Amino acid sequence: MYGATEATARMAYLPPDLATTVPQTIGIPVPGGSFRIDPVPGLEHGELVYTGPNVMLGYAEDAGDLAAGRTIGELRTGDLARLHPAGVYEIVGRRSRFVKIVGLRVDLGRIEQILADLGAQSACAGNDAGLVVAVEGDHDTALLGKVLAQDAGLPRASVALHAVDSLPRLSTGKIDYPAVLALGLPASTRPAPVRGAGTAGPVSVRTIFAETLECPDIGDDDTFVSLGGDSLSYVAASVRLEQALGHLPANWHVTPVKDLQPHRRASRTRRLFAPIETSIVLRAAAIVCIISTHVGLFHWQGTAHVLMAVAGYNFARFQVSGERSVRLRRQLSSVARIVVPSVAFIAVAYLVTDHYSPANILLLNAVLGPEEVTTQWHFWFVEVLVYLLVAVTALLAIPWADLAERRYPLLFPLALTGAGLLTRFEVLDPGVPHTAPVLWIFALGWAIAQARTAYQRCALSIVAVLTVPGYFQDVPREWTLLLGILLLIWVPVLPVPAGLRRLTAVLASSSLFAYLVHWLVYPPLAGMSPALAVAASLAAGAAYWALTMRATAALGRRKFRIGRRRSPEAADRAVRGLIPGYGVPLKTSGPKLSSPAAPA
Repeated sequence: MYGATEATARMAYLPPDLATTVPQTIGIPVPGGSFRIDPVPGLEHGELVYTGPNVMLGYAEDAGDLAAGRTIGELRTGDLARLHPAGVYEIVGRRSRFVKIVGLRVDLGRIEQILADLGAQSACAGNDAGLVVAVEGDHDTALLGKVLAQDAGLPRASVALHAVDSLPRLSTGKIDYPAVLALGLPASTRPAPVRGAGTAGPVSVRTIFAETLECPDIGDDDTFVSLGGDSLSYVAASVRLEQALGHLPANWHVTPVKDLQPHRRASRTRRLFAPIETSIVLRAAAIVCIISTHVGLFHWQGTAHVLMAVAGYNFARFQVSGERSVRLRRQLSSVARIVVPSVAFIAVAYLVTDHYSPANILLLNAVLGPEEVTTQWHFWFVEVLVYLLVAVTALLAIPWADLAERRYPLLFPLALTGAGLLTRFEVLDPGVPHTAPVLWIFALGWAIAQARTAYQRCALSIVAVLTVPGYFQDVPREWTLLLGILLLIWVPVLPVPAGLRRLTAVLASSSLFAYLVHWLVYPPLAGMSPALAVAASLAAGAAYWALTMRATAALGRRKFRIGRRRSPEAADRAVRGLIPGYGVPLKTSGPKLSSPAAPA
């Protein structure tokens, strides 16, 4: 049954023959009563309103009110409902149980259901500042908070979980939500916690790192890389860091938190333009140029090869640190984060078009496909990038190569550049079209990341100037590649209009995904409007990127539920291996791992 005191306790009942098929519903109105659902602005479902002779007459405050007769004709229940296909009504939430956080409307009841599915009984309260969740029993709130934020699409810092022995309740037995809210708002609404000494600068930086990497315990000597930062989280952290500090320090990703200090007040010109790290700008600009060239909006080739240099540059910054076994796991995880979404999308493209072959799905077209350039070469960049990452990962897994890279961090990639130039100048023919001839670009980007002095940068610039000309037999294309490489070598940041800061970050983060999906998105739109085709392709890429992040989080939750049947440590390892950027172990011992983003 379903009822309320204001309607003499009963408004609906579930017919017995439906009890086993739709037990989650409230059924149909009692005889003489009726329901309607009134829309609620901003919500998917409407409010359930009941009308019937059993609705209360009104509220009496004095004797005169008792003679007034009926003053209320219907009961607005405050429940959100929908009409089930079986012809019965189903309650889906409470109108008062919604809050709006960072522009997202959050159903507090759904938050409690997510945790219930994970085996945790909880009570959730909140306001526009964030969520406060009381979790009953001995649960790892840091791990649950990570999973919960991923599922709800909220910043981790906007969710505060508190472990309690039992949920607070009123004398009636109902949850005391004001008491839950009183447990404490998320850390983002309070001053950031400080571990050890530090100035205002490190506190701000510590907060950025904690929210970006979702790692609450950050010390003065920690760095972005040591905390498990990768090329995906690097984009978001660098944009926020520039806003907080007023500038973007060189090599900030390997600089201790205590040494990242605020800059003097920015001038009006600096406020109009935001300096963003060069590799991020190149990633965003390159994907716009690639798609626009394919669509026909304008013609600017060479930027895909710039991305190959950026891929090597990011590989050196995020994939070659730590012990051999640790970085091997990171490198394999990085490859998986490229391969899985790529194979999934190409499989769909294979099914809905006749442009591709099974070799495309297996990312083997560069080896097995036709040498002439056809539609089957659409995904050459992804294939080549995967080949290169697998090759250098296998190379660094060899003990002597690992030792050589550690002893000679600049000479090692330069040696790879030299080996790649043998195929670039056709001294050696590896027999794999389009693959080995770009090794020198990837390796040169790797070497650029390891250059520390002006002399080293000059040497790398000379290498670029001597090797790029003649590569394409297309002067504008060669100038594009050379300019991109020189920018990586000499220019740490590039000015971007402040209003485009976030857009640049999104385009850079989703560049690989936009490259994948645009082959299916733009053809139907290009004839109507090339600009619309480009915009739709970029938007679809960002959507696929977001979907992939959500799918990764869902896998993490499933693995977490399975892991709970084993041990807390096993569950922690499972989630840590599946959720991007997760770096908070259940125990304080052991390395902090992350899942690096696609370098492109």
